Amino acid sequence: MNSDFYVPSEVSRQDAALPPNEDNTAEIRRHFSKLGLAYLVMTAAFMAAAYGLQYAVWLLHPSLLAEWWFSWAVSLLPLYGVGLPLLLLLLRRVPASPHNTDYTLRGVTDEKPRFHVGHWLILLAIAFACTTAGSVVGNIIMAVLSAVMDYDYAFSLNSMVQSTPVWFTCVCTCICAPLGEELLFRKLLIDRTRRYGDLTAILLSGLLFGLFHGNLFQFFYAAMVGMILAYVYTRSGKYWWCVAMHAAINLMGSIVIPSLAAYLPTAPGSAMDLRALLVSLVILLWQYGMLACGIALLCVFLGRRKLSVGRESPEEKRRFSVILLNPGMIAYGIVLILLLLVSLIPVR
Repeated sequence: MNSDFYVPSEVSRQDAALPPNEDNTAEIRRHFSKLGLAYLVMTAAFMAAAYGLQYAVWLLHPSLLAEWWFSWAVSLLPLYGVGLPLLLLLLRRVPASPHNTDYTLRGVTDEKPRFHVGHWLILLAIAFACTTAGSVVGNIIMAVLSAVMDYDYAFSLNSMVQSTPVWFTCVCTCICAPLGEELLFRKLLIDRTRRYGDLTAILLSGLLFGLFHGNLFQFFYAAMVGMILAYVYTRSGKYWWCVAMHAAINLMGSIVIPSLAAYLPTAPGSAMDLRALLVSLVILLWQYGMLACGIALLCVFLGRRKLSVGRESPEEKRRFSVILLNPGMIAYGIVLILLLLVSLIPVR
């Protein structure tokens, strides 16, 4: 496998002194505030449209609420039909920057080596490991909350997937979701944050992506996978690399594993036949084999990764306050956290 994924190329290394560090703190704070407000308006419009659609159907044709396709329609149509167009309109006031084709570290600039399929596969394995680890954390927290609150926090997406034809689940989770979510949280967001440093863009993309899912079960793995996808985009500048990885992750999590799990007995104390035992073994080998492989690759990756500091990055000691402690980001963060907490209110 090409080692230039981990070790920066020396071919085009040049001593490139950075321009004088001007105090652009106020400008950066305004930039991130506009960005946070744009995503806040998008989220509010999307949710208002979703609840409005549900209310209208409840008034006019309540039987549709029980149809398997209606839950997917409420999830997808308001987001991509209302929220996304509004976000694109608002982001016209927030300038984007072209993909950075080099690394800038300590006053030295190196050209980025090419991003290959092998690199993508390594990161996909790490993403699968993050999915398993994050799901375990989410399941533990939800189990504890269920015991404390004496309420079964059944994850609604699981019931949606189980009641939906496989072909339609595949269209929604492997085509619609990757295309839309990678546009929202990778291309549009990172194009407007990458010049302030790769680490800033990666962490912000992952955090907002995790919170946007609106529940603790998905938050942990969505945030971790979001950071992997953000790295892919900062590294390659290719939206389609992210879409393909997102689709592969959703394919395994929403189609392949649930299809295999359907062969397992669900009644408590039921004996498993040979087929069920083999299916259970395959699922365990996949999940924990990929977890071990991904952790090993991640350890190597973290020791050799290289992230650009960005050409307009704020001072390191003030980076957190400049990027997150501004009106737009504070308001958006509060709304996302409140939505997550609301999802924990028991519905008796």
